[in-house]
Amino acid sequence: MKQKVPWVPASLGTVLCGAAAAAAVYSLVQIRSRPKKLLGETGSPQVPVGLLRLEHPGDDFVHVLRNDVLLEKTIDRVSSRLYIYVESPVDMATSARLQFLSELYNSVWDLACYVGKFDLDMRLVSSSDRSWDDMVATPELNGVFGYMGMDVSTLNAARHSDLPRVVFYPLKTFVERVVNPAAFTYLEDPSVVVEKEAVVVVGGTFDHLHNGHKKLLSLAATATSKLLVVGVTAPHMLEKKKLGYLIQTLEVRKRKVTEYLASVQPALATDVMTIDDPFGPAISSSQVSGIVVSTETIPGALKINEIRSERGLAPLKIYVCRRTECSTLSSSFIREQIARR
Repeated sequence: MKQKVPWVPASLGTVLCGAAAAAAVYSLVQIRSRPKKLLGETGSPQVPVGLLRLEHPGDDFVHVLRNDVLLEKTIDRVSSRLYIYVESPVDMATSARLQFLSELYNSVWDLACYVGKFDLDMRLVSSSDRSWDDMVATPELNGVFGYMGMDVSTLNAARHSDLPRVVFYPLKTFVERVVNPAAFTYLEDPSVVVEKEAVVVVGGTFDHLHNGHKKLLSLAATATSKLLVVGVTAPHMLEKKKLGYLIQTLEVRKRKVTEYLASVQPALATDVMTIDDPFGPAISSSQVSGIVVSTETIPGALKINEIRSERGLAPLKIYVCRRTECSTLSSSFIREQIARR
């Protein structure tokens, strides 16, 4: 392990228990339970056939993130077939439009796999091929999803009087919880100048260190000027994980993280330690000023700042990485493959 920066207190490990555990453990528990929830076992009522309206994001990274949330939340609610209507600029080149549609097919399949909806029938429709009113008139349609509000009566006016009425599901509230440039710094946004924080924390299980972990660690290191503190979850916090007996030992996981960071950022001081308490007294520290999370673990970081505010502490600067687009890029998937050997 690299030498710690002298001015950082030895008790920083307890600080991380608050910051990283809230974002990496508190939120991770919610994320890992999503497949069952999205399949309707404990979640919201399912819409058999849905229609989502997306706008081509162009070069706007924030719009890309907004579309991520719209897709995820719509896939959450639709059980049988999902039409995705893509509104593209009329003057967009055909090659650019087709490239986006091709990439979008990959993204929606990844999201469906991520939440366990392998049988969901997803169909992308370009605005250059069909009109929005034509899509709304689809006979089997049950619900319409979108970012901005839509008038239900107007939607149903486009449908034949003999067809069932459709319901509109506004998703703006869900989107703005995650996509808020005023509250978060998106590390992959090319329009943003990343201002580093002296002490940054990032946490996770880091089992069978994979490319998703490596991306998170690399971006966290980039946002750090003096010390990167990495919290690795203790075994007792992982007892309910699938195929838990295949989780690497704490020592192995910490060593892998240390070795990786030393290879990509050898000049950066790091402290790789154990997370063994979801919050602890750590959230009272003023030493840590930044935290790095992925888009799906933002709620944990917000919880951290909520508690810090209650205690009169300055909020942590929240750096956000976009979720890596590969449903097989997870420790649980790796353990499943190992179990089949």
